[in-house]
Amino acid sequence: MTAEIAILNKTAVALAADSAVTISAGSNQEKIYDSADKLFELCSLDAIGAMVNGGMHFVQIPLAVLIKKFRAKNDSFGRVTDAAEALLVYLNSFAETASAEVQKQDFGNILRPILNVVKSRFDDRYLNRYFGDEGGISQEYAGEDGYARARSDTLREQLAVMRSYLESQPAAEFIGNAVPAVDDVLAVWVLEFAKSILPDLDAIHMEDAGIICRLALERNTPFQPSTGLVIAGYGRDDLFPTLVSFELLGAPCGCLKFARANLVDIDRDGDRARVIPFAQREMVERFLYGLDESIQRDVSNFCRGAVPRISESILAHLEMAAEEKAALASVAEEAEAAFLDGLKQDSFEAIRQQSRTEIEDMVEFMPKPEMARMAEALVNLTSIKRRVTRGMETVGGPIDVAVISQAEGFVWVKRKHYFPPELNSRFFDRMGRHGKGDGE
Repeated sequence: MTAEIAILNKTAVALAADSAVTISAGSNQEKIYDSADKLFELCSLDAIGAMVNGGMHFVQIPLAVLIKKFRAKNDSFGRVTDAAEALLVYLNSFAETASAEVQKQDFGNILRPILNVVKSRFDDRYLNRYFGDEGGISQEYAGEDGYARARSDTLREQLAVMRSYLESQPAAEFIGNAVPAVDDVLAVWVLEFAKSILPDLDAIHMEDAGIICRLALERNTPFQPSTGLVIAGYGRDDLFPTLVSFELLGAPCGCLKFARANLVDIDRDGDRARVIPFAQREMVERFLYGLDESIQRDVSNFCRGAVPRISESILAHLEMAAEEKAALASVAEEAEAAFLDGLKQDSFEAIRQQSRTEIEDMVEFMPKPEMARMAEALVNLTSIKRRVTRGMETVGGPIDVAVISQAEGFVWVKRKHYFPPELNSRFFDRMGRHGKGDGE
């Protein structure tokens, strides 16, 4: 995992990223290295930077390699948004030429998580269906084939639940704005993946499984792995900085699938300063907003359990007719629902907005050196939390920091090297001769 920060005001952009990367081998084996590059200069002429989080490869090619090749071919853009769109198109060109085996792996990365959810829910429920609520075998499934019918009915039910869920999810975007066609080869892959995860799958369920796989391809879901891509800085026509970010969702059928995440355009009339965390955000959100999703969930769960007990206790001590007590209980339930909705939609948002405003009012006038220090400190905050709590240190290592401004361009404030800079003066001379600066 990763912790990354972008801080923007009308003067500059500060970007910071940690260096930890988690390597998985199989289902359980994991190793963490703390020397990965996640922050890059994107253009040789324009002041634009890029950060990567999550997966570090795209169609089995390191994103660091692809970003540097993109920089060598594209040196200037009018707007940051133009650079971001051009990078997506460039990445798609490698997806189009990926081998069938690479495309199959990408297809599997999208389908497996969703089919695994269906399998997990199926395993949890088919025995309850077979035995029923009264103990012993359910009357509905008595007979020699009852067990098989219970498994079949449960699988059909869970496929329907997943289909309904996927249909409610937002559509993903594809380069070219067209959902790629699932040809005969991919249809075979769908069957292969589905049968390997759902052994009970047969002709009765195959149509539903095919629909689910098609929806998994078309929709943006939280199940599949993704790679975050952040582009920020100045195009040649930009007066103030812009940040755009995407979630890369793979390249099924040789076509880049993605979702747009952020668009921040600093201006005199709109956003004048922003602090945006990426990847592991909870500690930064707690600092910036006073609470994070975990705290909100815990408070909501406590209120959801405590508030009804208050009305139940009051009603228990009231002496009134049963009809009047029932009417009062109904009013209490409506008031409880209104309280919980207001807590989630109004109170939490008010706390977040107030805390964010207090921070960003100061960030608006923050000098570039202070922006760099703040970005580094926020990443380090998450790193320290990971170090002193249980679990793997998925954020850590040296923190790379860059400041991007209209006048100075892309400037490294802190940057790790895998080699001693003082022993490699020829490297820096070579980069200077090719006009690459220290961007490699």
